[in-house]
Amino acid sequence: MKKIFLIAYLFIQASVFSFSLDLELNQWYDFTGKLNDKSIKLSFYTLKGGKLIGSYCSFSNEAKVALSGSVKGNEIYLIASINGKFTDELIGKIFTDDQDRLEVTWHKMPNGEKIIFKSVLSSVTTGTSAKRYAHVIGSDAAVEQFVANVRKAISQGDKIWLAANLFYPLNVRVSEKLVLNLKSKNQFLLQYDKIFTTEFKSALSKTFSHNHFNNYQGVMIGDGEIWINNALNASELKPQFQIIAINP
Repeated sequence: MKKIFLIAYLFIQASVFSFSLDLELNQWYDFTGKLNDKSIKLSFYTLKGGKLIGSYCSFSNEAKVALSGSVKGNEIYLIASINGKFTDELIGKIFTDDQDRLEVTWHKMPNGEKIIFKSVLSSVTTGTSAKRYAHVIGSDAAVEQFVANVRKAISQGDKIWLAANLFYPLNVRVSEKLVLNLKSKNQFLLQYDKIFTTEFKSALSKTFSHNHFNNYQGVMIGDGEIWINNALNASELKPQFQIIAINP
């Protein structure tokens, strides 16, 4: 009986291990889910010895909150902090069965509220612990400030700012049969309403304020609705950016 129990136990343990997400070093892992009614993107970077650093953010323009902690096997522990003061404790597991996901008990301090946070892996991107957006010139703060400016201009209908911060010529496919070839600011302004429809602006309003996916093509806002990259005259001292793609 003991032997049968031991075999069953080892089988369960092996199954649990096989479901754990194999995290690679020096990668940014992004998980999205709901904390109560608020959409959250939680991102962490994998360091040696199972150490983690990162942050989480919401759809709103709130500042992102720093995270630090560790992972061992599929068990994860994270502490959230603002200005060095601990605000939340997250304890749970990272695993995969039908999909890669993160589930934690989110303990809010000091009121003691505990919330189950369930999220799925939305993206993995390379970078460094000090520079998430390693594929572009400029600090992470500069990149995310430009993204914030883009989101603000769209929400306020500031077509003049958007026209001044586009790369030309720019092709925008607004339907299966219609591709707009924009060669100048004036052409963009004339076609603005065809591009930024109510539905498109609504989708953009639900993009996260921080922790964007990036690769050699640039930095992606939302699910690829907009891409940005450096302007041609960008430098480390003056890391200018432009919108390089719009996908309504």
